[in-house]
Amino acid sequence: MVEHKYSKWTVEGDKKTEWICGCFQTADNFFKFCEMHEDTLKKAIQAQVDELDMTQVVEEKA
Repeated sequence: MVEHKYSKWTVEGDKKTEWICGCFQTADNFFKFCEMHEDTLKKAIQAQVDELDMTQVVEEKA
């Protein structure tokens, strides 16, 4: 079976999909979100970062 870069796994198997809005993925694997999805996806990403504890406290030196 051929695996597509953008796909959805279904009962029938791997189905090719395409973006239906202005969101896209850059060549270096960053995502750019369209105005319609930007706020929602930003909140989702921040929630995951917080849940996974992917940050550390940085103490500023005077």
